[in-house]
Amino acid sequence: MPDSNTNTAQEPEHQDILMIEGMRCGSCAIAVEALLKKQPGVSDAAVNFAADVALVCWDKEKPPLASLQKAVARLGYRLHGSVDAERSKFQAESVRKHLQRRLAVAVVFGMWSMMPALLTYLAPLGVVEPEVLWPLALASGLFAVPVVLYSGSHFYRVGWRTLIAGAPGLDSLIFIAVFAACIISAWQLAAGNHHVYFDAAVMLITFQLIARLLDTSVRRRASEIIRRYLQDVPAQVTLKTSSGHYEARPASDVETGECIVLKAGEQLALDGQIIQGYGQADLSMLTGEHLPQALGPGAEMLAGCQLVEGELELSVTAGIGQRRIDRLSRSISALLSRKTTLQRLTDRIARILLPIILIAAVVAVMLALVQGVPAPEAAARGLAVMIISCPCALSLAIPLVITMGHAHMVNRGIVLRDPAALEAAAEVGAIVFDKTGTLTTGEPSVDSIAPAEQWTEKTLLQLAQIILSESQHPVARGLRTAAAPSPANTPGGTRESIAGAGTRWINGGDTALAGQASWLREQGIEVPATEDSGMNIHIACNGRYAGKIGFQETLRPEAAPTIRRLARQGHAIYLLSGDTRNACLELAERLGIPAKHVLSSYSPEQKHSFMENLEKQTNAVFVGDGLNDGLALAGARLGIAVGNAASATGAAAAVYLTESIAKVPDTLLLAQRARKLMRQNLFWAVGYNALVVPLAVIGWVQPVIAAIAMSLSSLCVLLNSLRMQKQMPDDTPQLLPDTSVTTLPA
Repeated sequence: MPDSNTNTAQEPEHQDILMIEGMRCGSCAIAVEALLKKQPGVSDAAVNFAADVALVCWDKEKPPLASLQKAVARLGYRLHGSVDAERSKFQAESVRKHLQRRLAVAVVFGMWSMMPALLTYLAPLGVVEPEVLWPLALASGLFAVPVVLYSGSHFYRVGWRTLIAGAPGLDSLIFIAVFAACIISAWQLAAGNHHVYFDAAVMLITFQLIARLLDTSVRRRASEIIRRYLQDVPAQVTLKTSSGHYEARPASDVETGECIVLKAGEQLALDGQIIQGYGQADLSMLTGEHLPQALGPGAEMLAGCQLVEGELELSVTAGIGQRRIDRLSRSISALLSRKTTLQRLTDRIARILLPIILIAAVVAVMLALVQGVPAPEAAARGLAVMIISCPCALSLAIPLVITMGHAHMVNRGIVLRDPAALEAAAEVGAIVFDKTGTLTTGEPSVDSIAPAEQWTEKTLLQLAQIILSESQHPVARGLRTAAAPSPANTPGGTRESIAGAGTRWINGGDTALAGQASWLREQGIEVPATEDSGMNIHIACNGRYAGKIGFQETLRPEAAPTIRRLARQGHAIYLLSGDTRNACLELAERLGIPAKHVLSSYSPEQKHSFMENLEKQTNAVFVGDGLNDGLALAGARLGIAVGNAASATGAAAAVYLTESIAKVPDTLLLAQRARKLMRQNLFWAVGYNALVVPLAVIGWVQPVIAAIAMSLSSLCVLLNSLRMQKQMPDDTPQLLPDTSVTTLPA
């Protein structure tokens, strides 16, 4: 297994994440990526349209940002040196509204354009008189004008830009096909003929706008990562000035080396090192474990962590932009900018199809001219090739599966955040679970009560509840949920909390203590020599030992059945946690997880590193719920956030389960089905072109029939995608692979 002390994932030294403003589709990203790869000093680049980011890599010297900005500006986009989540969110919303307006125009005017076109198709049946065919063709063209000039204008701009950038794609093909359809149709009208193809151009634009609008439904996910990660961190700190005074100041104005003060209940806004004071802090942002840890001078405390008890003075070690949480959010954005297998495959197919289609169109025209066909009819053959082979089905293959399956998955408590999840679930061999909050509730429960002398279990539990009635420690919350009732009115008195030790309650002449055995001994209490295992508190009253209450982590009721079901289906189950080894082993034993598959005391970077190493052997899933799981969830082949997952974790995960981990098996089955349908759609889209393009080249398919055939291709993809909504049995283990995973080497 990876060594928890050495395998720490860090940000690569020779790559940077930049934000791109102005992209409106995947073709925009293709053009920008191709251009960035050509820039001096850039060894590689990856642009993700969904995340609005570019991952730029270099070998020796970092390329100047100004030169990259200038190059990207030539395509009409803006490059920023830092990722601004608010700007990206605004842009995604703007694109969505922009597409909705253009689609509305395309649908309204497109219907009116199709009606006269349909009458011309029915002319051979005697539906209309010959003398009205030309006016009908003209009407079809006039109604198509708003669609062609407004709704399709973006395709022309992007198509031209991608051609200039040397990375032509789907938009370039749409641009050429629409332009050719309009030119030939205008030519036919001018010659007094009614054979026009405005309806084909309208259908092409409308179908593509629908596909783009589907794409935007998942676009905002990645752009919100940084905003969600940082929104839970306070914007202000309490600064201790050189004169000893305290003042509130924005965290962005505090510099490294300055002294800040953190009081009980407050959350830290900057990374710092403790220079004075003791306390207990909730470090769950990094460890995932909600049991507070004792901290003192010299200890490091990071932004996002909360002080439960005590008061600390810290020297700031990292300001805004350089904090650990900033590095985590940037790393997650970099991971999300990666392209999936099907995305890369679709890009390659689109790039390959364009030159093939153009060559086929030229061949069709030349062949027709050689056969003595008039020039207008020869041009129509070339147009038919471009229309019939336009890969609408290719662009819809993946979005339609996502859309059709979304409602079905939501009804089962499964929220899909990233379509990449649907291709990542095939042949899953290992499932890695976070512990606290995923398999357990994060709040301990009473496991054992050992009263001393005259005390009973009930009275000892009541005394402990009274002593800790004001404490926010997780153990105190576990006491309050215990079955034994406390008195109706909790007695008053004073309660003093000693950070990392215990609590003293004084009420009149009575004094009671609850805390660690070592602290009680320091107060003169004779505590029996007992072995402390797990979580316990020792209690004393008026100088005499009263007993011990032991706690254990509260296992979620669905955890054990889910683990057993996944194990029956052949998956290797791992437990990966930031908690101690003993705590992890104890829980693993209760769930039946082998000790060799238990990984403890792992940081967020180490969790990500472990997932990378594991996936070299098998496809793996990571299931978690805390902020400290964000890096592993984003980097895993399939990340699943569950239950009360922190907002940033939910954004980083590809799948979010609204209820519990009980839906993990169903998620895998649905994802496998979706991936299968995506592959079938892609196969049909490519196979369709291979079948019909030769027919169009030899003149057997007219442009009107080509437009209908192109629509039928998309309809086939739609009907196949509808199978995503098919009901499935609750438990079908035979659908999942029977794959075992050995323990990873150190």
